[in-house]
Amino acid sequence: MIKFFRKIRKTLADDNKPLKYFRYAIGEIVLVVIGILIALQLNNLNEIDKVKDTEVIYLNALHDEFSNNLKEVERVMKLNKRGLEMAHGLLGKMGTDDPNFTEKVFDSLMYRTIYSEIQYRPSPGTLIELVNSGKLSIISNRELRLNLASWDGVLASVLFQEEEHSKPRYKLIDLMNKYGNGRKSFINTFGNELDMPNSNFKSSSIELLNNLEYDNQLTFFYVTGSYLNSSYYPNLKNEIENTLKMIQSELDQRTD
Repeated sequence: MIKFFRKIRKTLADDNKPLKYFRYAIGEIVLVVIGILIALQLNNLNEIDKVKDTEVIYLNALHDEFSNNLKEVERVMKLNKRGLEMAHGLLGKMGTDDPNFTEKVFDSLMYRTIYSEIQYRPSPGTLIELVNSGKLSIISNRELRLNLASWDGVLASVLFQEEEHSKPRYKLIDLMNKYGNGRKSFINTFGNELDMPNSNFKSSSIELLNNLEYDNQLTFFYVTGSYLNSSYYPNLKNEIENTLKMIQSELDQRTD
C-alpha cells in the first residue's frame, strides 16, 4: 500500500505525466463511446433486417392467402350464376300452364335453384394473425397496410348481400316443403341413388307454378343473386386483385 501511494506521488510530481494520462483517458473514453455507437448501429441494422425478413414472410403468406381468395370468389360467382340460370328458367314459366313444361323439368329447375348455398368463404388466417397480434404495422407500404386494415369492411358489405339472398332461398325451401312433394321432386332431379322409397302422395311440386308467394320469393331470390354477381362479387374480386398487385410489387422490390 505504501509503495502504491509513493508511485502516485511520483506520478503527480511529474508535470508531463498527468497531461499524458488525461489525454490517454480522454482517448479511451472516445474509443469506448465510438464502440458503443457502432454496436448500437449494428444492432439497429440487425433489427431492421429481422423486421424486413419477417415482413417478406408475411407478404408471401398474404400472397398465397389472397390468391386462394381470388379462386374462391370466382368459384362462388360461377355457382351463383348457375343458380340464377335455373331461377330464370322458372320465372319464365310461373303462372302458366305450358303442357311441354313437365313435372320433371320443373323439379330439376326448382331443386337446382335452391340446392347450393351462396356464400363466399375467404381464407383470412394470415391477415387475422397480423391484425389480432398488432403486427399489421410490419407492412411498410402504407397503401397496402390501409387496404388490409379495411378488408373486414369489404367483406361485411358482401356478407350483408349474401344474407339478403339467403332469405328468399330459405323461403323457397319452406314453400316447397309446405306445398310441394319434396321426396318425389328430389328423385326426379337426382335419381334414386339414396334408394329411398317412392312417395305415395299424388301431389306434385309443379303446383307451385301457380303459387304467387312462391313467385314473389323466386323474384326476390333472382334480384338479390343478380346484384351479387353484377356488383358485389366483381367489386370484391377487384379488391383482391389490387391487393395481390400491391403485395407482388413489394415482393419484387425485395428481390431486386
